[in-house]
Amino acid sequence: MEQTGKQNSFRLRRDPLRVFKESKTPAGLYARKKWLGESGSSKWQNHFDQTVRFLLGGQSEDGSWGGSALETIHRLFDLHLTVRDRTEEIDRALGWLLRRTLRENLSRMNDKPLSSRTLRALPFTEGSPRIFYLCAALFLATVFQHESGDEAFKGYRLLHRWVDEHSTGEADSADQSNALRALIVHPDYAENRETVTLIEHLARIQEPSGRWPAPVPFFQTINALGHSRLPLAHRQWMKTLDVLSETQNDDGSWGRQDAEWNTFLVVHALKNKGCL
Repeated sequence: MEQTGKQNSFRLRRDPLRVFKESKTPAGLYARKKWLGESGSSKWQNHFDQTVRFLLGGQSEDGSWGGSALETIHRLFDLHLTVRDRTEEIDRALGWLLRRTLRENLSRMNDKPLSSRTLRALPFTEGSPRIFYLCAALFLATVFQHESGDEAFKGYRLLHRWVDEHSTGEADSADQSNALRALIVHPDYAENRETVTLIEHLARIQEPSGRWPAPVPFFQTINALGHSRLPLAHRQWMKTLDVLSETQNDDGSWGRQDAEWNTFLVVHALKNKGCL
């Protein structure tokens, strides 16, 4: 009851949606459509068309963008925020990404190193390349309704085995964060044993302030927990409300860098929890 009362009384000092006005980024377009009600305007439609043309441009015949798994992940995630539905281009890209992730030696990939810069505006954090690429591919397969395919099924079996083998140890926190993101979106795995294990790990290391120690990403984590129905996830999420209220910037956003993206993750979770 106390937690429900806190959630119901939660108020932000400033409007968090201002940062999205006029934005042409995929996250901004999503916010303008879903939260600001601009999808019927010609301005939003023009911005949407421009962005989607860019996202689809340059796709290779094999379905990838330039043979890069990282770039293909970026394009697919941005298409998830904009186009939303499966298309022939998206299906080809997902097929290529799943095959590349599951069948090839990722240590030989020529992609850029994983960093906060190269992972910008993705719901993942720096971790081992093997786990990042697997989790990103599975996440995208699920949000585009490919989760029941053979490749995705094999991938989730691999991820379940990895979670079972790495259920403890703070050194694996970044990888566990990425694993949680892939599991929590799947309709059959959002509340299974492996997902509970990852959420229990977060509960053990959550600080009294509501934050988690590095390398657990704060904004990505509250977004993931904000989409879980598990009571333990909700209790952790409730502890972050004071942090969100206290750290909101004067313009309504969050964070010193990537403010629009951080704010998107926060608002998405707040909307899902009925707090905004």
